[in-house]
Amino acid sequence: MSKLLLLLRHAKSDWYSGALNDHGRPLNERGRRDAPRIGSWIASSGYRPHRIFCSDAQRTRETLELVMSVPDWGRHHPEVAYSHQLYMASTKRVLDIIEANWTDSGTLMVVGHNPTMDQILVHYCPEARSNQSGKLMTTATVAVIATANAENSRLLHLIRPADL
Repeated sequence: MSKLLLLLRHAKSDWYSGALNDHGRPLNERGRRDAPRIGSWIASSGYRPHRIFCSDAQRTRETLELVMSVPDWGRHHPEVAYSHQLYMASTKRVLDIIEANWTDSGTLMVVGHNPTMDQILVHYCPEARSNQSGKLMTTATVAVIATANAENSRLLHLIRPADL
């Protein structure tokens, strides 16, 4: 039986917010608009995850909060773990987290940052194609991957806010 993996890159952040450091950078207006749109798509498409691993950076936390705030999520409350290990993490580190915590059939979501989200997507789905910016996982993009393992994965959807 295949499992589903959702990769979600944080929504657009505010580089001029006055945050003291990168970790504390919040979302900008566009990010606050795009995150609920992606959340509605995830929920209405039937891909609400059972477990979520999210970077503890401000922009990823805000993204996840807005994604799950839409009415389509209803009373669905997945198990959420915020981890500093996902902030500025290497591809190997994120793959280790996925493999260590994705032990059953079901849907797991990872909310993180580029370039790692691009690299994780290519690890599972080498056929994935970037947009004109050269990025796969632009801000607030979700990838839905069906997989039994890294050698047997299929990209079901790559949804960017501009697609909605």
